[in-house]
Amino acid sequence: MRNFYHPRASKINFRLALVIEIMTHPARLKIFHINMHNKWGGQPNRILTESRGLAEMGHEIWIAGPRGCVLCERAAAAGLHTFDDLELRRGFRPASFMRDVRNLKALFIRERFDVIHPHGSQDTWASVFAARGLKTAGPTGPAGTGASRPAMVRTRHNTFPIATHPPNRWLYRHIDWVVTIAPQVDELVSHNGLFPPGRIGAIYSVPDMTRFAPREPSAELRRELGIPEGSPVVGMVGRLAPEKGHHLLIGAIKKIAPEFPTVRVVLAGEGRSRAEIESRIADAGLTENFILTGFRTDVPDVVALFDVFALTPTSGESLGTSILEAFCMGKPAVATQVGGTGESVRTGQTGYLVAPGAEAEQIDGIAEGIGALLRDTEARGRMGRAARELIHAEFSQDSLARNSEALYLKLREEMRAESGQAKDATP
Repeated sequence: MRNFYHPRASKINFRLALVIEIMTHPARLKIFHINMHNKWGGQPNRILTESRGLAEMGHEIWIAGPRGCVLCERAAAAGLHTFDDLELRRGFRPASFMRDVRNLKALFIRERFDVIHPHGSQDTWASVFAARGLKTAGPTGPAGTGASRPAMVRTRHNTFPIATHPPNRWLYRHIDWVVTIAPQVDELVSHNGLFPPGRIGAIYSVPDMTRFAPREPSAELRRELGIPEGSPVVGMVGRLAPEKGHHLLIGAIKKIAPEFPTVRVVLAGEGRSRAEIESRIADAGLTENFILTGFRTDVPDVVALFDVFALTPTSGESLGTSILEAFCMGKPAVATQVGGTGESVRTGQTGYLVAPGAEAEQIDGIAEGIGALLRDTEARGRMGRAARELIHAEFSQDSLARNSEALYLKLREEMRAESGQAKDATP
């Protein structure tokens, strides 16, 4: 429920506003989000941000994931319903998969959600199998039409190609709508007839502007990470994975190190590529320049230390939510153009966007962008301010929650209409 309190408002005005809100706000939705990731990252962050916004609007939200996952822990701390009696293991594991399906089906039958919204591969397969034949608990539309089925929504969070083999075609026939987090992802879902273009739409991911608010850099944290006083700082936040392109950043730093010998590059995150990244850093002679922090719970404080934010993916990036978080804190960015990174990184305005090309050309572009920002304090400040203004204008949390709500309401009405048509067609 919105907060209508104002110091000068009378009790009558407050009650009137409350009555208007109840009468005009759509009936409450019961929404189930599920994600396969154990650790924190862009997908869990989006799910929690959207869910908190929808919960504040009065909807009932459930969040599910594998046992002990960070998403469920943070969702529970935010006061949301959680369910983690799941494994959601990768690969072909029939026994584990069927246990997940059985547990999900029992939950679905008991709770009767309006919307079931998976976000990854394993959780989509399990949800589709578990939801077959289910009905919702809400009002049933036209009198006598009977209960409708829950809407099945799938979000594509990356730009990895989607296989169009028969099992995937079967799977996508059981999905009612595909949400992408940037327009550049839409074609990946609709190509080769995998899914109808008219049932795909982008809803931008957004940062938590409360958590990623501007703040003064912590001298204590700077000492903890071993960053010398006066050293310029370039930072990247994200999984240490091949598609994140850390090798491009390493190559770029090697190019600018003669001009900025004390530069420090902070890589916040953990992942399977850590050993390879450390080896590349050593081979480049940059061990003193790079700081790998591992997983951090104080990411906003870490980002506050940065002069320049970098994100240099080679594939798989759909929007670059970590860029948006850095923009919240007034940090300009240098990024490679992959997926929707160009939706926020605008050369000369909020940072520098490096066009696709040969690896050597991309390394040169990253080096030029970082070098330009480190040299020019005024430009760095101006672009950082423009970046924060962009978040307020185009990537607000309110827009994510309201656009998601509009889609869910549209689909609920479609499910009710579908149910009525099915009843009318019954002899």
